[in-house]
Amino acid sequence: MTYIRYIIISNNHIVTKDYDMELITFFNIGWQRWRSHGLLALFTLAGCYIIHLYSPYADLNYIITLACGYISLILIVFSLLIGPYKLLYLRKNPVNLDLRRDVGIWAGINGCLHVAAVLLARTRGDVIFLFLRPKPQGVGYDLLMSPQGISNNLGLVATFILILLLVLSNDISLKYFKGKRWKFLQRFNYGLVVLAFIHTVLYQRFGNRARGFVILTLVLAVAVLVIQAAGFFLYNRNASRMKNHHRVRQQ
Repeated sequence: MTYIRYIIISNNHIVTKDYDMELITFFNIGWQRWRSHGLLALFTLAGCYIIHLYSPYADLNYIITLACGYISLILIVFSLLIGPYKLLYLRKNPVNLDLRRDVGIWAGINGCLHVAAVLLARTRGDVIFLFLRPKPQGVGYDLLMSPQGISNNLGLVATFILILLLVLSNDISLKYFKGKRWKFLQRFNYGLVVLAFIHTVLYQRFGNRARGFVILTLVLAVAVLVIQAAGFFLYNRNASRMKNHHRVRQQ
């Protein structure tokens, strides 16, 4: 761990103080990133307010559950659109993009708030029955295979991936794992978005969500499929050009 030492003269005494440089660096992220975090926080609050308008008599738990769930899904999709956009307009996709990382952080925050609100709603201590059902013999549990049970279990797996990506979204993790390993772990985001969509669609089926939520989910799914397909095409085209250019230089 890296420290910086300050020497302070106070009342004719020399006092030394050590400060953790990693902690200082963690908060010293620059005004542009602080602006991004501020805008993403406002986006989260705006989403909660919209859900309050949609269901004005609902309690806070319901608002956080619904709002943070959809906000997290929107931000996960948005994080997957940034890379292809960079390939399209800048012809490159760096390992680490501050905006993509910050969007991922707020996707994780909203996802965790969504899960916490769901679990807190289970005031009778029967959280386990969101995911499991007792065996007929009365000993042990089986996975709950109803649409709600499947959705909850997929959501639980998605939550673990979200937490992993949230933990990795800092300079310390990037330096520790280096570029390629860090990027490999970040690719769990692709599995995350699939799990998040299945979780959302299953809940829409038995939760009788309004048509607006269904349309929003469909638009997000089409957007991520089209943009990711375009990004895949651009990446392979650029790789092929680089390979041909290298071959010509060797000749």
